[in-house]
Amino acid sequence: MMNRFTTSKRYGPEELLLEIGLLERRRASSPTIRALIGVLLAFTASLVSAHAFAGTALSTTLPLWFIPVLFLLAWRYGFAVGAIGSLVCAFVFAHFLFDPTGSWRVQDETARRNLLWMVVGAVAMSYLLAPPQSESGSD
Repeated sequence: MMNRFTTSKRYGPEELLLEIGLLERRRASSPTIRALIGVLLAFTASLVSAHAFAGTALSTTLPLWFIPVLFLLAWRYGFAVGAIGSLVCAFVFAHFLFDPTGSWRVQDETARRNLLWMVVGAVAMSYLLAPPQSESGSD
């Protein structure tokens, strides 16, 4: 006898929200909802990472290590999530991870440079992962 918790079905974020009733099936395929879910995942992951690595030796290089996370989110949710998510993550890291904490200003030049490389790298990879645009026009 199998209940709904012992199935071998793998749940992604959309399926989980559908299962618990926070998202309707017809809205789950909306590009706006998918982008919002992706940006919220990027925000959550960066916030948890910022708090977990605050004050450690890895804090300065954390934005560079975060590029694969943004890469996966862009691959799953599209260009907009990669671009907007990288900016959201940069603001989260600047505010919660780097000194002065609680300010948008970053004193350490290396940390500032790593934030910039994270945004540039994530936007570039998101652009490369974007599906090709179909040409609409008559020839």
